[in-house]
Amino acid sequence: MTVASALAEWLSKIESLSIDTNHITDGSDKYGLFKAPNRDIKNHIDGSYEITEYYDFFARQASVSQSDRQDSDEWLENLSYMADDAGTIYELPDLDGNRRVISITLTGAPYVMESGSNEVLYHMSISVTYEREREV
Repeated sequence: MTVASALAEWLSKIESLSIDTNHITDGSDKYGLFKAPNRDIKNHIDGSYEITEYYDFFARQASVSQSDRQDSDEWLENLSYMADDAGTIYELPDLDGNRRVISITLTGAPYVMESGSNEVLYHMSISVTYEREREV
C-alpha cells in the first residue's frame, strides 16, 4: 500500500469520507489527496531512515448559504485538530514494507483556494513522516 493510500484511508476512517488520490471530482463534499513533489530524508546509523513526504488535501464544500460556510469552517477546524492529535488520540496508519508512520502534521492552515457561487475548494498541506528499515 502506498503512503498516499494509507493516509487517505486513515482520513476516511476518522472523518467518514471518501477520498480520491490524485483526483477530485466535481460537486460538493468531494475530497482529493495529491502527493507534493518534495521529500525529506534523514539517515540513521543503523541503516534505517526517516522520510517525510508532503501531501495536498483538497475539500470541495457547499457554500450556498452562510450556514454552509460556517459548517465548512467548523469541519476544517476539527480536521486540523484531528491532525494535531494524530498519534495521541488517533492511531496512526499502518504501512507495509518495513515502514512505520512516526507522525502526521498539518503543515499549513486550511484556506480557500477557489470560490464559486455554489462551492468552495479548500486546501491544506499535510506531512507524513515514516521510518523505513532497509533490507540487507
